[in-house]
Amino acid sequence: MSIEVLGKGVFANRSFLLVEDFEAMRVILRDLLRRCGARRIEVAANASEAMNILRRGKCDVVLCDYHLGSGKNGQQLLAEARHEGLVNASNIWIMVTAEKTSEMVTVAVEHQPDNYLLKPVTQAALQSRLEKLITRKSALSNIAAAMRAKEYLKAVDLCKVRIKQDPGNSMEILRIKAGLYQLIGQPDKSRSIFDAILARHDVHWARFGLAKLHVLEGSLGRARDMLERLLEDNPSYLEAYDLLAHAYRRQGAWRDAQRVLTKAINASPNSPDRQNALGESALRCEDLNIAESAFKKALKLSAQSTLKTSAPYLGLARVFTAQSKPEEALKLLSQLANDIEGDEASLQGKAEEVRVHHASGNAKQAEAAAKEVTSRIQSGSQNLSPASTLDLAETFLLMGNKETACSLMQFVVRNNHENEELARRALEVFDKGGLGEEGRAMVQSSRQHATEAMNNGVRLASEGKLNEALEFLNQAKALMPRNPRLLLNHAYVVIALLQKNGWRHDMETDARRSITIARQIMPGEKRCGELLAKLESLR
Repeated sequence: MSIEVLGKGVFANRSFLLVEDFEAMRVILRDLLRRCGARRIEVAANASEAMNILRRGKCDVVLCDYHLGSGKNGQQLLAEARHEGLVNASNIWIMVTAEKTSEMVTVAVEHQPDNYLLKPVTQAALQSRLEKLITRKSALSNIAAAMRAKEYLKAVDLCKVRIKQDPGNSMEILRIKAGLYQLIGQPDKSRSIFDAILARHDVHWARFGLAKLHVLEGSLGRARDMLERLLEDNPSYLEAYDLLAHAYRRQGAWRDAQRVLTKAINASPNSPDRQNALGESALRCEDLNIAESAFKKALKLSAQSTLKTSAPYLGLARVFTAQSKPEEALKLLSQLANDIEGDEASLQGKAEEVRVHHASGNAKQAEAAAKEVTSRIQSGSQNLSPASTLDLAETFLLMGNKETACSLMQFVVRNNHENEELARRALEVFDKGGLGEEGRAMVQSSRQHATEAMNNGVRLASEGKLNEALEFLNQAKALMPRNPRLLLNHAYVVIALLQKNGWRHDMETDARRSITIARQIMPGEKRCGELLAKLESLR
């Protein structure tokens, strides 16, 4: 049977997006797709046009050149499309490149497209690759649909069925299933999958999955050892570099993190997140030139993207402050306010402004900015990370503002009462400010207050006084809006009331919001997944 006949049935009912900046190549690739049997083909000359097409509606298959001239490249386009939920497990994304170097292959798989093709592309190669991918994706379509609907328990059951029906595709299904178990708070089942695979084959993603579990559990030494060995065997595994650097940063080993990130960036320099991480590590090591270069590259890479974050603005502002360039730092923070909307970025910029004014001796401006930041943090409606809040408290102590500094540190400790690392950091700040004994008493009192709030809520719930428990926990949330344990207890009580009285949309939304915030603060907390699974079972 000819290639053209084979392709017509496979491709005719699917929509295609072709992203290529050279018009002549667009024509060639579009003709190849038509000869394969494709009927619905849209074309884009750059990433901006491609995003507009993707936002208008679903594209089953994306054929994207890596180099797209000025603006975003194919890797950045894929990352942004995934971030906006425009492509998912049921879509096919093939990256096209003319380069055959190992570095280019590493870049091509940076964001894990489904496959990549080397130019010149032939009809036979294109059709063969697409037919295999379409067959594989079709088999997983119901699983992908359940995941999009956040029906994770259903997706797990569908994975079990699919493995029996399609044992030849079992590795990809197992990979999905392991990720689902982590989402629903059953990491031990993820571990069992990884262990079973590794008992038969040396599969790099299973080794990476185990290392990731170790990081989430706080076993950073074990994770580091696994990741170092994995990278010896597979130096192109970029996610492993990122996770290893994260583990080193968690331990305060900034020089090691900088070393690992430098290796990753040498292989693939176009990730703004990786450049940000390098900038932060270099800044901690007081390598200001490296930090400045990394933050500037991160800003450039994210300039035309919707994936902008405040991190490179804040990091570069801190570099400028350390270089005694307050005017440049303030100019950059003003640019942050214009470039990124939202309360969080605004608050982060204002907190950094306090440090800039203090370092340059502008006491009045520092005090005014400090007053605004403090009221916004303590309202609980706006978020500054605990580490950044403690840094801010340290600045307040240097400014002589003891009351505000102590209030901020109390807020951090109450909301993170089980976090020993943050408690130690708070004590360090108190010691630097000459408040050692007072600080120890304050930290102990704040942790005790939080513990009592947890215990009272749990006690009322265990006695069956669910409405009283919910009222108490809502009051506690006003004081501790970022305490993950409290948030999860709150979600537990709401779910118990839903089980008792029946489903209510507003209460489900309230519980889901608490779980989501808790998961953002503690990504590895398995109770988040367990409670989400319970919530799903009530639908």
